[in-house]
Amino acid sequence: MKKMIIVLTTVAIISGTTLALAYSAFLPLIQHNQQVALERSLGALFEQGESPEFSEIETEGPTIYRARAEGQVIGYAVRVVTTGYGGEIRLLVGIGPNLERITGMEVVEHVETPGLGGKIDEPSFQEQFEGLEPQQDISYVKGGDTQAKENSIEAISGATISTDAVVSGINKTLDSALPALSDRAGEGEE
Repeated sequence: MKKMIIVLTTVAIISGTTLALAYSAFLPLIQHNQQVALERSLGALFEQGESPEFSEIETEGPTIYRARAEGQVIGYAVRVVTTGYGGEIRLLVGIGPNLERITGMEVVEHVETPGLGGKIDEPSFQEQFEGLEPQQDISYVKGGDTQAKENSIEAISGATISTDAVVSGINKTLDSALPALSDRAGEGEE
């Protein structure tokens, strides 16, 4: 009995140490890949012809990035973190420089069910957010006509929880981000 406890303890210590060493060895690579994914998602939020530079804006609320091209502010990107069916969903929402329309939505990371909630990262879902008004709450319609309901998108069939998580996460985050951006726009930020 004692021998079995010693063997199991030794295996647990070796396994734990190996996992800790592997994690610390790969952490810089993981962080680099996360940064590359963030930069790619930020760039996809604005016009393809523009090559914006991004800088983080200091706020007490959500993380906001300012996008500039040729010295002009071309918009803002707001980081949204919400919880879907499978776990945490991280996405970015692009907003035009006048805060009047959404320029795009990009999913940075998610663990939703492939083929169902995983469809949140498909262009057909993400493109529905383009042109919506960030000042109004966004809603979704199940298998219906989005023209019948103002500022809405069509839900993913069979993945209402994921759709609701994305929409409510965007609404909640924009409710706290827009006042900070309005204050900056009111100060004549260029």
